[in-house]
Amino acid sequence: MVEKLPSLPSELSERPRYAAQVTEDLLTGGRRLRQAFLQTPMRFAGRDMPLIRPSDPEPSVILMRSGFAFRFCGLADGRRAILNVVTPGDFIGLDHIVLHRPIEEITAANRVGYHQLRASEVRALMADPAVTLQILALMAEGRWRGDRLATSIGRLDARGRICVLLLDLYDRLRRHGLISRMTYNLPLTQEQIADHLGLTLVHVNRTLRRLREERIVLVDRQVVIIMNLERLREFAQGLPQPAELPGPVVSDERMLEEQRGRGAEPDATLSGAKTVVI
Repeated sequence: MVEKLPSLPSELSERPRYAAQVTEDLLTGGRRLRQAFLQTPMRFAGRDMPLIRPSDPEPSVILMRSGFAFRFCGLADGRRAILNVVTPGDFIGLDHIVLHRPIEEITAANRVGYHQLRASEVRALMADPAVTLQILALMAEGRWRGDRLATSIGRLDARGRICVLLLDLYDRLRRHGLISRMTYNLPLTQEQIADHLGLTLVHVNRTLRRLREERIVLVDRQVVIIMNLERLREFAQGLPQPAELPGPVVSDERMLEEQRGRGAEPDATLSGAKTVVI
């Protein structure tokens, strides 16, 4: 049984914010960085297909447009550790800017659409100070998410870990304008959830059943239905939080127009959704 901690002072649990002095540069840098990726052809990959391999001769950076992916490493005993779950609008592989080769594999969880630039091309973009600032902010966000996951695994039980994961994915998709209700598709298997949260498959299955019985959240056939958002948020109290990157939300129709203007195949999985300009 996990001991309930006292409420944290508001100054400790408040979400960090970017300094007002850098907000305009972050907006400008994010727009320029995204535009550079959108000028490349849209690529597609099916479920379980690798997007980046450690054996790739030249590292690349990816902007996800649709679908989910995950970054993982393999352990000596054959087990897998999923380090990060990637959602639409995320940049992947920013560490490749300074690496000789990728050190982890990034795999599609379902059908994905994405844009890709070589790491050397992203380094060239960093001649623009606004782009460099945006990349620093994106890498800081990645570090905060890693801290949040480490704290969750180190201090929460299985119920808390799963609730925080489902809450975080909901918040990320909602901030990107991809969902408007308390339900979303989660193309991860229970085994993949276990690999991400340091649990066993049996433990994940048992905990999801308990959460359904408690009417907190329902996960069925890779669809998440949040029944009690306040209870979900209680599990995340006091955990590290990432600062929100500024960026205007644009309609999916505009994104599809950009895509058609480049002669790329429109991705049906984007239809009816929105995404954030990063």
